[in-house]
Amino acid sequence: MKLSKIILMLFCAHLFAREITVHVVDDLGVSVAGAKSSIFFVNSREDDERAGLTDKVGVFSANGDSSNSFGFIIAKDGYYSARVGGLAKDMDHNVEVSLPRKVNPIPLYALRCEGSEGFDFPLNNVWVGFDFEVADWVVPHGKGRTADILLRFKNEYKGLKDSRMSLNERIEFHKSFYLKRNEEWTMEKFQVSYGKWDGVLEVSFPNQGDGIFEEKRFLEYSQLKMPHMAPEDGYVATWRYEASNYHYKPRREKVGFFLRTRVKRDLQGGI
Repeated sequence: MKLSKIILMLFCAHLFAREITVHVVDDLGVSVAGAKSSIFFVNSREDDERAGLTDKVGVFSANGDSSNSFGFIIAKDGYYSARVGGLAKDMDHNVEVSLPRKVNPIPLYALRCEGSEGFDFPLNNVWVGFDFEVADWVVPHGKGRTADILLRFKNEYKGLKDSRMSLNERIEFHKSFYLKRNEEWTMEKFQVSYGKWDGVLEVSFPNQGDGIFEEKRFLEYSQLKMPHMAPEDGYVATWRYEASNYHYKPRREKVGFFLRTRVKRDLQGGI
């Protein structure tokens, strides 16, 4: 290959390459040096990886190009790791990422509700208690014994969505889906699939002092997504969220929640 072609290929590669720079800090904002860093240039066939350590000011960077997207994984002993993906391929990126310190880890326990990832409300527009210890609705709607939280969900039908198909065509199409599965078809199921719905979720608590705290310091990319310690103040007794499947709403930022339940107080009234 001629030298001129080699120079041209190197020039083109540099022209289309993007720079990914990651600045790593801990939960106090202090730069983290020596963190293992892998930047991935994601391609349709095989990802291109650049690996190394963050420098003394917590920075690691790499150049490359991708047919898909960019991403990176950062890890260091004594810290919770971070994994970021889906960065746009057609621009440079300068990202600050937090590796929270592992501070006095204690066991935490999680219970998954029976069935799918979600669960159905037993009643529409009626307050129902949920027991976190049992991970179920309280009796008579489930096996729960103590209501840690009260939930009310109102789902309101607002008519059918617009469609190029006629009403009869949509009904017959929907019926055929259930017939193939040997399941009963109902108009209610049709309205769920083709209807416009407004939903309102309300949260309340049965005991004085219980409440919910909306934590906006939520690290979606981290092993530890919430701060180490729950706040002592700022809990509210009610919370409300509205949703719709036909009105556009700006995407909600990722947040987490601290819930305070079964509050007990000492003789001085302190929690």
